[in-house]
Parts: sequence; C-alpha cells; structure tokens
Amino acid sequence: MNKRVSIILLAGFLSACGSNDNPPPAPEIVRTCESIRSDVIRIAATNGVTMVKIYDPKTLKTGPKEISCSGRVLVSSGQSTTLYYRDSQDEDGDWLVQYAEQPLE
Repeated sequence: MNKRVSIILLAGFLSACGSNDNPPPAPEIVRTCESIRSDVIRIAATNGVTMVKIYDPKTLKTGPKEISCSGRVLVSSGQSTTLYYRDSQDEDGDWLVQYAEQPLE
C-alpha cells in the first residue's frame, strides 16, 4: 500500500469517529410521591413549618409534567394531619414543589 492510500484511509476513519459537540441528554429524574417528600419538608422549613415526616404517600395524579400526592404529615408539635403536595413543571422547564392542607387544583 502506498503512502497516499494510507493517508486517505486514515482520514476516512477519523471522520467517522464523531465529536462530543452534542453530548447525550442527562437522564430524566423520575419524580414519585416518595422521592419529593424531602423537598416538601425542606421547603416547609424555609416557611417556618417544621415537618418531621410525611407518612403513607399516595399518588393522586401523575403526568409527564406533574405529580400530585397526599400523605399524613407529622409536625414538630406532635400533631398529624393530611397534607397535599405536588411537583409540577412550568413553562421554563423548572420543577416547582407546592404543599397545602387542602387539595391542590
């Protein structure tokens, strides 16, 4: 094989390797009523509400851009009540966590 043929073969091989200009998308995070409990507790703490734990999480509604849940919340005073919480994606693609003592609509 002459030198010219070797260079052409090498150039063809290198051009097929591709580049990393467009890395693969990051894996999508799966949101569940169990997985967002800690976010609800953390956000409640920033609002002065001390939730100890959310028990018995139940999925009320799920979709590609929203999950709505309910559970029994224990607060630091020892009281327990039903809590409704959700994680939903806004128009900018950000996920927003909300909670209330009444169902979220």
